[in-house]
Amino acid sequence: MRMIVIGTGPIGGIIGGRLARAGHDLTFVDVDQEHIAAIREKGLQVDIPDGSFNVKINIIFPREIQGKFDIGFIAVRSNYTPDALATVMPHLNDDGLLVSLQNGINPPLLEEKIGSNRTIGVAIRMGSTRPAPGHVQTATRGHLYVGHLHGQTTPQLEKLNALLDAVIPSEISDNISGVLWSKLTYTCLGYFGSLADASLATSCVSDLDRRMLVAFFAEVVAVGAAVGARFIPLAEYNPPDFHPSNFFDKRLAAVNQLAKGWKPDDRKGPLRQILRGIKTEVDYTLGHVVREGDRMKIPTPLCRKLLEMIHELETGKRQLGIQNYAELRTAGNSRLK
Repeated sequence: MRMIVIGTGPIGGIIGGRLARAGHDLTFVDVDQEHIAAIREKGLQVDIPDGSFNVKINIIFPREIQGKFDIGFIAVRSNYTPDALATVMPHLNDDGLLVSLQNGINPPLLEEKIGSNRTIGVAIRMGSTRPAPGHVQTATRGHLYVGHLHGQTTPQLEKLNALLDAVIPSEISDNISGVLWSKLTYTCLGYFGSLADASLATSCVSDLDRRMLVAFFAEVVAVGAAVGARFIPLAEYNPPDFHPSNFFDKRLAAVNQLAKGWKPDDRKGPLRQILRGIKTEVDYTLGHVVREGDRMKIPTPLCRKLLEMIHELETGKRQLGIQNYAELRTAGNSRLK
């Protein structure tokens, strides 16, 4: 079985690297010349809790792809999904699978290309980074949820789950949309924590800021519930606890409980990207919440304002700083009680 991985960053590198180490036939595709050169020279270095390893892999540029593949893993940031699909589709077998290893709600875009039974969504609970070209790492072994959007279990899904479960704990879900939406709430929290070069332990200390986070979570969860997401509990919190149908004090207590796990040296993924001048996935994650809110006629003033502010940080029109939270509060003052 031939497999192709579009994107060899932290997720594609760690999951694909594990599969390659297990002897599977994988071709990796990337566009970062320095990253490709480092891997071609020294192999892909993968640091994971159960033992670091280095694996020689076949990594190429998109223009160098040849032949057909049985599985196409999409492991690029969500803003590059259309480009990834354009790259992989000419090389996918007629009965081949597309698998989204991404943040956000990307499986519907894949379904448009090949249908529901050949599209598989994967929700990944694993923080990971790329500290240097040719080097990916994670501090957790990770856990995968795999499933079709229609919720049924097919032979293709069972085979993929067995393939992944051999290298990283994986389970089939009949609610992959709900799992992805649950993870999306955490991704959106990452953007909330990216207005200052500081951990939420520093930037979200005051009662006013905690109340703003309560209102922010309420917008995200309300939109997800409106589109039919069946949320699942995360290790960090249970998303339905933040639904606006709950009393505000109960939601505030949930935020205060979450805050007990914040560490002063923690920096969220979007913040690291902003600091490095890398365009984030904000339009396809937080932006997805805003667009779905508009479609469902659910107001999302805090999400909309945060989206605008992240855009300004990306383009250099705004500077990182604690003062950004005071400005964000003005968008949701009526909701902070």
